[in-house]
Amino acid sequence: MSINNNYLKYRKANLSDISELIKFKILLLDELNPNEDKNKLDTLKNELEKFFREYLETKQYISYLAEYKSEIISTSSLILWRITPRYNCLHGRYGYISNMYTFPKFRRNGISTKLLKLLIAEAKRLDIDILNLHATKDGINMYRRFGFKEPKDPEIELNLNNF
Repeated sequence: MSINNNYLKYRKANLSDISELIKFKILLLDELNPNEDKNKLDTLKNELEKFFREYLETKQYISYLAEYKSEIISTSSLILWRITPRYNCLHGRYGYISNMYTFPKFRRNGISTKLLKLLIAEAKRLDIDILNLHATKDGINMYRRFGFKEPKDPEIELNLNNF
């Protein structure tokens, strides 16, 4: 769907947007994992509510939204965290880009690109050393155009729920 940019606005999310942030996170999760067991959906919504409230209030979570004709159509977020400083990360400040989601009918209009530019500018303003993310197959080329690369050392994880 081609859109009229005169009706497109970008803004930071605030506490009154939590229900929309939850909605978009679940849309993203459902698109990425269509066969996921939904038995824990109510618990997930409650945990998302707590997360967004806590992290928005402490400013450890920054989200930009795109609105088209006053309807939120796309989200993006930057989660701030810190590690012990090292040579290539002198301040130890990381930003994790997450929750990049645009309603399918509004995709291919540069909205995610604009949201990513806003997040990168915010990260630079906050003296973040490194940005990382997990990319989908559909989004990876956009991130590569911005200079994102595979890490030298692969990230591995241990799910403590299974340990």
